[in-house]
Amino acid sequence: LTCAFLACKVDEFNVSSAQFVGNLRESPLGQEKALEQILEYELLLIQELNFHLIIHNPYRPFEGFLIDIKTRYPVLENPEVLRKTADDFLNRVALTDAYLLFTPSQIALTAILSSGSRAGINMESYLSESLMLKENRSILSRLLDDMKCMKNLIKRYELPRPEEVAALKQKLEKCHSLELSFNTNLKKRKGYEDDEYVTKKSKMDEEEWTDDDLVDSA
Repeated sequence: LTCAFLACKVDEFNVSSAQFVGNLRESPLGQEKALEQILEYELLLIQELNFHLIIHNPYRPFEGFLIDIKTRYPVLENPEVLRKTADDFLNRVALTDAYLLFTPSQIALTAILSSGSRAGINMESYLSESLMLKENRSILSRLLDDMKCMKNLIKRYELPRPEEVAALKQKLEKCHSLELSFNTNLKKRKGYEDDEYVTKKSKMDEEEWTDDDLVDSA
């Protein structure tokens, strides 16, 4: 939950902590406990990520490509017709290993071209003319190969079997168990207490500084 809440912030999706836990299928008491845990571990999570806060997903590049098509590709009168099937492609490709194999922009572009293909729209001229790949056939060929690979990943993906889903649900229940919540509360703030950067007080907290001190240090 903390990861999901932090991801909302990083991706500039404005939602308060109260609104976030309000979407959980929990009792008011359960939502309150979830809120406490999220706020408790948020800074620790950021620290463990070494403050590298970036979200790799194809949704922003997808919007960028749509804007580019609207402004520089007059062949397609209404690019918005691509959105629905492109969104479907992005949802399905997220179930595969594509995020680990291809860049967000490659996935977004494949979603658009796949959507155009399903609508009977040939957009190869967008690649060759608008994206200026006409003179660089090797890059264009490699890009098309990657797109085929992504489509094959989607075709080969199989939904999990019912018994696998049941096992995952059991694991999820353990994550929500009262025993786990009790244990985490016992270890409250442990990550902060163990960190020398957090436990060590700043000199400014330990002693009072005066204007004379600032002049001397300069």
